[in-house]
Amino acid sequence: MTEKPHDDADALLDGIDKTLSDFKTRAYEAKKSYDQSELGRAHRELNALGRFWSQFVRSCGWIYLTLIAPLTWRIYRFVRWAFARYRALWARCVYAKDAYGDPEFSKARGGIMILATIAACYVVYGAVTVAATLPWYLATVRHDEQLYLSNSQNLSSSQTEGQEVHEVYGCETLPCTEQNTVTFRVRSTWFNEIWSVLHHGSLFYPGYVAAAVSPVLNRCVITSYGVRKKFLVRSWELYPDLVQVECMPTDAGEGKDSKVINNGDYR
Repeated sequence: MTEKPHDDADALLDGIDKTLSDFKTRAYEAKKSYDQSELGRAHRELNALGRFWSQFVRSCGWIYLTLIAPLTWRIYRFVRWAFARYRALWARCVYAKDAYGDPEFSKARGGIMILATIAACYVVYGAVTVAATLPWYLATVRHDEQLYLSNSQNLSSSQTEGQEVHEVYGCETLPCTEQNTVTFRVRSTWFNEIWSVLHHGSLFYPGYVAAAVSPVLNRCVITSYGVRKKFLVRSWELYPDLVQVECMPTDAGEGKDSKVINNGDYR
């Protein structure tokens, strides 16, 4: 008589365990059936897509906070500082005193200030361009290099806008092959202008430089700077710059000097 409650409790627990086991089995079968269905596969793909975009956005955030934000914040602070100084300069320059000694805005002074600002920005842009080009020039310049040039072409009306640009073609040695050909650009830039003033005392005229290369095979002595890599020309149009050239047609020079150019010292 005393064992009956214990047996009833065990039976109840066994029933609960069996019910839970049946429930887990049915839930597993239902989940398995759902995963194998079209809706289940679509659900998994959407979850994977959402997880991918979440990870992608978080990674972009890390790139911005670690690499971009420190630089942009410094630029932003510099721009704010420069704009504040410009506003202070504007306030000092555009006001004139009236008959009572009170400051009064002058449209003429404001217009002059705007024109002066445009001119200053233009000069600063030129100075930055020259400063950026100077290390490139010093690292790649070739003085008094001898090679063969055969033709030049004016690109100003076809591939460039507003800037006079010429293209000069030639070879480092003879015979000309696809391995030793070289293409130069003759263009008017801030750096080339200053270089010409320092070396020749005059401005840089691309048309006159390119005109020295007659449409025949010429033996030339040139000064240029830039890297002569064909993949750079093809991918980014990074041509070497030609700044000085002296040419003599090969037929005219054969009687006096028939020596073949050797560019081994320039490589």
